[in-house]
Amino acid sequence: MSLSFKPTRYELLKLNKLLSIAIRSSKILQQRYQMLSQELFKTRDELKKLGLDINKELLRIYRLFDEAEEEIGEDKVKRAAATTIRLNEMNITWENVKGILIPKLSYSEYFPNVEDRGYYILETSEKVDKASEEMHKFLSTLVRYINLINRQRILSKELKKIERRYKALDYVLIPNLTNQKKRILSKLEEMEREEIARKKRVKEFLESKI
Repeated sequence: MSLSFKPTRYELLKLNKLLSIAIRSSKILQQRYQMLSQELFKTRDELKKLGLDINKELLRIYRLFDEAEEEIGEDKVKRAAATTIRLNEMNITWENVKGILIPKLSYSEYFPNVEDRGYYILETSEKVDKASEEMHKFLSTLVRYINLINRQRILSKELKKIERRYKALDYVLIPNLTNQKKRILSKLEEMEREEIARKKRVKEFLESKI
């Protein structure tokens, strides 16, 4: 948007008001950028830590399944996995992060009793039960990881929008208004000097007629 002001005092007042708003807006945007950047760094740290935890959990669960396969055989473990009842339902809520609403998945950490898991308990072993239980718990961790990934994506997108806005103010609008202000002040000073000179000539002319 191109803004142009005429060299009048009224236009100068309008320009000063707009310039003041632009400067305040830039400061507010930069403060918000710093605040959201801190939240993004915090989210990335949580993601890094949780990612390491996920790797450890998966290795532990895989070992449980390996032990179960060694004890009862791979086919029985696969049949148990295929007959497992459906997972708990997920819900979506909204998380307010520094004024930004971010969708958040929630997953119940409840896991069914051994008898209610769908597979034939006489055909399996305690290791299958333990692996099943740990996998149910792991899904909650996985949902947390997905929520953090989503939060990171939305915060990054919001930060880019804010950065574009305050840079447009700092590098385009504010310099343009500042230059126009200097030009108008210079023009008004020039007009004031011409007015003073004109009044002086009129005064001298009138005095010469006396």
